[in-house]
Parts: sequence; structure tokens; C-alpha cells
Amino acid sequence: MPGYYEQQPPPVFQDPRVIRSVGRCILLLIVSGGFWGIAWMYHTTKEVSSKVNNPAPGATFRAIMTFIPIANLVVLFLSWRDIENYCKRARSEDFPMVLFYLLTILLSFPALFTYPIVQSRMNQAHKAATNGQATDAPMQTIDWVCIAIGIALWALYLLFIIVVIVAAGTSSSTTY
Repeated sequence: MPGYYEQQPPPVFQDPRVIRSVGRCILLLIVSGGFWGIAWMYHTTKEVSSKVNNPAPGATFRAIMTFIPIANLVVLFLSWRDIENYCKRARSEDFPMVLFYLLTILLSFPALFTYPIVQSRMNQAHKAATNGQATDAPMQTIDWVCIAIGIALWALYLLFIIVVIVAAGTSSSTTY
């Protein structure tokens, strides 16, 4: 049958517009000690930036850039700008991107509010772009890797605390 393969969608095609609940994102950030933010950057670049930029930026490149001081601020700005543009294109509620960005990088604690709002607005835009058909995001390999790194660092931190406590206990019990 000529043309048969051209008519069929790829067998592993998955619409990249998926919903990540704000609570799940916060939980993954806590469990991973913040490392899941790298996975979030990767996902956002693949799901949103490719819809508003031509050519699309590399998701792996942006994820790696989150490790580099100053470059991470630029990458965050570009991602949030892409999310804002995506919200506008989807005719969904956007957010005051520049204000949120400045508050987040200058004062830090507003990130407790700005990050969840940005994720929520991105979820709304996915729903608007798919007429409510966006699905929940499955966990991917990058998610599990970031969580494993975070858990390993939490375990090392706990081990360090235990060693310090044991060392302090043995040094204070010496008799003169």
C-alpha cells in the first residue's frame, strides 16, 4: 500500500500539552531538594517554548544552563517570557512577567507565590489551547533522575548531621 506510513501518526506521538498540578510541582521540588527545577525547565522548554519560538530552543541546553550562575537568571527570564507569550496565544490569562521576575530574583521569598502562579497560568493555557483536553503529565526519566539526586543529597545531609552529633557526643564525654 503506497502511502500507508504517511497516513498513520507516529506510534509514540504524545501531545506535549500536559498539566502539572501546582501541589505536585511543589512536592517534587521539596523531595528533590530543588533539583526538580531542572526537569521543570526541560519540560517547559519542550512544551511551551517550541510553540512560541522558531526555531525552538534546546530543552537540554536550557536545563544545563540552570546550573550556571547568571545564565540561570537569563534562562528563567526566557522561559517565563515564553510562558507569557504562550498564554497570550492560547487566549488564556497571563501574568505580569517582568514584575514577577524582578520580585523573584531580587527578593527571593516572593518565589513562594510567583512560581505557583506561573505554573497555574501555564496549565490554564494548556487547557485553553486544547479545549480542555490537556492531560496530566506523566513522570519521565528526567523527573526520576532529579528526584534521585535530591534524595541522595538529603541522605548525605542527614548522614552529616548524624556524624556531627556522634562526634560532638564523644568529645564531650571525655573525663579529665
